[in-house]
Amino acid sequence: MPVPKKRRPHARTRTNHAYNFKAEGKATGICKNCGTAVLPHTICPACGFYKGRKVKVTKIEKRNARQARKAEDKK
Repeated sequence: MPVPKKRRPHARTRTNHAYNFKAEGKATGICKNCGTAVLPHTICPACGFYKGRKVKVTKIEKRNARQARKAEDKK
């Protein structure tokens, strides 16, 4: 079995590995409900919809509901 005569420097191995990485960004889709950019197969962080169904309550909706409850309590 062949064996290398000399050890390869770390800098050279790192530069060879760097050529295998892609320079492209992540693939994104568009939310059908609100139109924001969303990663594929994920819930939309802006509106909480996935495949046309409401799946998650967003932070904004929670805040609005909390403020509505506080307003009703004051009356």
